[in-house]
Amino acid sequence: MIKEENRKWWILAAMTTSISMIFIDITVLPVALPTLQREFNISELQLQWTVNAYTLVLAVLVLAGGRIGDMWGLKKAFCFGISFFAFASALCGLSFSSWWLIFSRSLQGIGGAFLIPSTQGIIISQFPPHQRGKAVGIFVSIGSIFLSLGPLVGGTLTTYLSWRYVFWINLPIAAIGLTMSLITAPPMQGKKEPFDYRGFFIMAAGICSLVVALMQAQAWGWTSFYTLFLLIAGLFLLYYLFKRKHKPHASIIDFDMIRTRTFISSSTCIFSTAFLLMVTVFWAIYFQNILGFSASTAGIYSFIANAPILAAAPFAGFLVDRYGPRLPVVMGFSLVVFAFAWFLTFYRQENIFLLLPALIPFGIGTPLIFTPSFVAMMNEIPPDKRGVASGINATLRQFSATVGLAVFGTVFSSTQLTRLTQYLHSNPSTSKLSPQLFEGLLAHAPHAVDAVNLLPSSETAYIVQSSKIAFLDAFFRINFLSGCVALLGIFIAFKLMKNQPIHKELLK
Repeated sequence: MIKEENRKWWILAAMTTSISMIFIDITVLPVALPTLQREFNISELQLQWTVNAYTLVLAVLVLAGGRIGDMWGLKKAFCFGISFFAFASALCGLSFSSWWLIFSRSLQGIGGAFLIPSTQGIIISQFPPHQRGKAVGIFVSIGSIFLSLGPLVGGTLTTYLSWRYVFWINLPIAAIGLTMSLITAPPMQGKKEPFDYRGFFIMAAGICSLVVALMQAQAWGWTSFYTLFLLIAGLFLLYYLFKRKHKPHASIIDFDMIRTRTFISSSTCIFSTAFLLMVTVFWAIYFQNILGFSASTAGIYSFIANAPILAAAPFAGFLVDRYGPRLPVVMGFSLVVFAFAWFLTFYRQENIFLLLPALIPFGIGTPLIFTPSFVAMMNEIPPDKRGVASGINATLRQFSATVGLAVFGTVFSSTQLTRLTQYLHSNPSTSKLSPQLFEGLLAHAPHAVDAVNLLPSSETAYIVQSSKIAFLDAFFRINFLSGCVALLGIFIAFKLMKNQPIHKELLK
């Protein structure tokens, strides 16, 4: 029964449906990518856009979604966001082409941009100060469960039902969340406040220009007019956003707030981790294309990499309270570096049991970075600006994830194409064949399989082996790059982060 004394807990339960959908959507899709490539017969670039369309739109709109939610009223923003997210999820499941799916994924990003800030705002508004930590802890813990379960759920649905259920699973969750919020959440009035439309459009254009340039560089060429123009335009627009004169209360980003040493160090660590996390998209593809696992089996091993988050996140909170942010963040980056070093040592052995010692430290290391960095950042922000800071943090994470996938995708695709071209040209019997004919061969894309079947068996075996070696060469490069980013994170945390318990700071 819903009573006034327990209403806030029912509201919390309603809000957890949103984070469940958003978190599961992050990890549920990668294990289905090889299946999507086979069914839609699409290129590697289009495959990457199915992931990045969502994160790009979310990165661009989440700050605006938070500000508009304050203007509309948080309950109205939540109901709109969850309904729109469910509608977009239904469209994703109904996709009949790659472009339909990419467009529908971008619509999901619009829904998520309203859901993330409104959910956090509703929880904070309904709980008294002494219960907010507990409420947010429960909220994040439930989200972490779904984040961990995503690969397992996605792999099982893809193998035994259809990849379409990866998206349709959101519909009943959204229906429950919408119904519960309408019943339990009180009306929430919006407030009139200025909105920095010019700043929003400058930020959106800058982010989109950079990401599109990075994503399309392999197809257009790094020296093409379009790539260079978008890169220069994106950098100029973001620099202009930083330097332009504005009224602080109306700006889309409060730059005075983010210039502190703690904010810079914490946000850099968050950016680095969200960036390198996108390499796990290619792990899920490696499990299927190289190790030959089904989507469900690949989901199980991806789940192993995510499961330690459940225990590591609270442990990270304990460490930051007791020792300050530097120790757990350095520990986290060190574990991630170890994971990549181990992975790169044994990935060519094609033995999953040799790779497990890398997956588990990786899953422990990432929350040891995220949690202390976020806590350190928020504790130096005035209470009246923590909502804005949370929005900036969400934008930063989504932007870094979007850039990460764009960079890894470009490096992976260009390396794979270059290596395959070299291998084909080094063999007289295949020297005249175009490597583009065999794109997606390891995922059994129909056009690549048809091209191989037209060749003699001796050439077929050579092309399959060359495609595999080219994949592994590209896989090594992006994992090595991720390890270097993690090493940089250790240096930043050690040099810039404070080594003092937060509660002792507050007593001064």
